[in-house]
Amino acid sequence: MHIPDVSQYNTVTRRNIFNADKKIPPALTSGEQAPGMDAAPVLSQLPLSLEGTLVSSNPKRSVATIQIKSRSETSAFMVDDEIRGMARVTSIERRKVVFRNLSNHRLEYIEIPKDSALTFGRKEAAPVGEVQKSGEFDFTMNRTELNKYISNLGAVLNQARMVPNIIPGTGGKVEGFRFVSIQPGSIYEKLGFKPMDVIKAVNGEQVNSPTKAMELYNALRSEDKINLVVERNGRDENMSYTIPQ
Repeated sequence: MHIPDVSQYNTVTRRNIFNADKKIPPALTSGEQAPGMDAAPVLSQLPLSLEGTLVSSNPKRSVATIQIKSRSETSAFMVDDEIRGMARVTSIERRKVVFRNLSNHRLEYIEIPKDSALTFGRKEAAPVGEVQKSGEFDFTMNRTELNKYISNLGAVLNQARMVPNIIPGTGGKVEGFRFVSIQPGSIYEKLGFKPMDVIKAVNGEQVNSPTKAMELYNALRSEDKINLVVERNGRDENMSYTIPQ
């Protein structure tokens, strides 16, 4: 067998073309990762709190509502959005958001505690009359009780499952969001919604994206009158909610 003369490789080893610093790195030890490979996300210590998520079949359309504690503000974010110079969102799941910490470039996550829905469920046993029905599509809501639901968006979102209502033959055009399932006794049921209902517009504004849905949610916190266009059994119905101050 012919053994090649290793001296012919001296030029390659001398120039060390794979490392700019001209140093051959030490071998990886057990537990270390090769450069460019991310470790599993770790629980973040950034001043961020996940309030809720709207997960779309298209990951790029999913939205997370995140509270920035250091600024006492809550905003909606999508994949690739930057969170106030602190992080960049990489994925949004049903109760969890993964992002890259911009200061250390590590993957981190925040999530909604699993017991939040149980805690919220106990609050749900509110006084009779928190939602009063005055007609088939007309309701009056108690402001105090409504604020309890608004303060825990994560639990509210977990009481029902919604998906974008995509119009066939339009190349993916979204017209509202459809309830796929609703928990019995949930706030959605009390507000008159039924599975397969499609929320198409709120106070005259079309709901055609998760971002729009979140914007409307935040805007309606101070409204005393809410009008929805809801498609039910193929017909558009107008649902009205009065919220006394």
